Amino acid sequence: MPIPEKIPGWRWLASAWGIYGVVWIALEGRLWRVVFLAVLTTAVALLALTQTYLAGRVLTLRWWLVGMAGAGVCGGAGSGLLTLLLMAVKTGLHAHGPEFSAADILWVTQQIPLWTAVGLTAGLGTGLLTWGIGHERSW
Repeated sequence: MPIPEKIPGWRWLASAWGIYGVVWIALEGRLWRVVFLAVLTTAVALLALTQTYLAGRVLTLRWWLVGMAGAGVCGGAGSGLLTLLLMAVKTGLHAHGPEFSAADILWVTQQIPLWTAVGLTAGLGTGLLTWGIGHERSW
């Protein structure tokens, strides 16, 4: 599977991430907003790492699936852990008491194994789909 030199849409996604991050700081804490920022941050980071270290390479099916599965695991687990970190940062920035309840923190903590498993499944599924689309055969 060839990795393109430039990932299409990466700059737009990175720009949207930057704008949303600036807006997010000013808004009051809502759980869905911090989860969205964490997922967006993780996606931008994974795409940046892919473009930096894999651009222009051609991967075999095995390494493509290993990479996509690893990216999925990192995306799922990373989003959960980054959500917790951003919740702490947001609470520290707004010095008027906690932005998030103990129930919010517990919910995010309990979701990390699920998000990791979903990331693994989504990574493998995406890897298989993109490999199949890139290597279509006439049946």
